[in-house]
Amino acid sequence: MAVTIHDIARELNVSSMTVSRVLSSVDNTLVKPATRIRVEEAALRMGYRPNRNARALASGRTNIIGLWISHLNTSVYSQIAQACRVAVQEAGMEISISEMDWHFHASEGHRRFQWPVDGILAVDPPPQDVLEKLLEPTAWKDVPRVHLGSGQSVPWQGDSVCVDLGAGTRTAIEHLLRVGCKRIAYVTPWWGERPGMCHYDAYIEVLKTVGMQPECIVVDDWECPTVRRTVVEHIKANGHPDGIYCHHDEFTIATFRALRDLDLHIPNDVALIGCEGNAFLEYFDPSISTMAMPVPDLCRTSWELLQKRINEPLSPPQNITLPVEFLARASSR
Repeated sequence: MAVTIHDIARELNVSSMTVSRVLSSVDNTLVKPATRIRVEEAALRMGYRPNRNARALASGRTNIIGLWISHLNTSVYSQIAQACRVAVQEAGMEISISEMDWHFHASEGHRRFQWPVDGILAVDPPPQDVLEKLLEPTAWKDVPRVHLGSGQSVPWQGDSVCVDLGAGTRTAIEHLLRVGCKRIAYVTPWWGERPGMCHYDAYIEVLKTVGMQPECIVVDDWECPTVRRTVVEHIKANGHPDGIYCHHDEFTIATFRALRDLDLHIPNDVALIGCEGNAFLEYFDPSISTMAMPVPDLCRTSWELLQKRINEPLSPPQNITLPVEFLARASSR
């Protein structure tokens, strides 16, 4: 039989209210430190497990935050998930991570939200109308939500924290121009070669100002072998650009390998810059330049906004933009 707060209270000869205050972290400052320690030790020793259903019914909250994220296959999304988890758990709450992939059918929406949450951190979600089609009839619309990330221009009237990767892309392309590049290619996933995508828009904008033709190397999937093969085939067919900017750092690593396959020297033949700030890029030879996202600040700020939205639901929405940092290294000098 499951251990209850009443069992612990009888064991310690204290009130059930005292045990509840300690184990629910509600007003436990009213409990003497020595008593609090006794309750916590007894709960651990007796194998107490909180009843989430009872807590949710009593408080109106689940103490769980949902993290919507497209996938965990790239380093930056894994870093974001980790940083969000740390921020939420440091506040004494739990996090439920859903790999949305944004391609599931509407009929699958219910299985992703079988347990209610107090708030949602949504990483690079699609537009509102797409969400509505995907997630009907689940009860998520009125749940406090903060959008975070970047990558595309998605209208959203609520709270958001984004990283200005458009400005980062402009910095990267302008750097390649300053070091003398005359032909700059952009390695992008299949969906990134279109207006509204911040990398693409900034890339086109900078090249247009100097009268340079864009050159997109479009990759059909996220896998490094595909990127490597696509870059090799493009260069064999068209010759090599003297500067390459990559949509994210897994693409950068695969592009680095492709250039080596073709016996092209980095940076003498091709200057190379990535995006997102993968820590491993510093350890290549030569070390690889990248636009680093401020992942800890992104996640901490998003969590602070969500906490405020939960506690002050009528407060005006906030939209915060964070800068990226250009880590200039040997690959682009």
